[in-house]
Amino acid sequence: QQNIWGINIKPEERGDEFIEFDSLINIKPNQNNRTRGVEDTIVKGKIVEIVNKLVHD
Repeated sequence: QQNIWGINIKPEERGDEFIEFDSLINIKPNQNNRTRGVEDTIVKGKIVEIVNKLVHD
């Protein structure tokens, strides 16, 4: 589950509010992620990049 992360996409929002990084699956103490969010900025950036490629206006 190292590469599985949970997000919510809010189509009514724009900018930073479009993707919400909040999910129980994100709690991964062995990866130093102790919250429901995604704390690693590199991982977060990759998620944003993937979502932007897959989700179009």
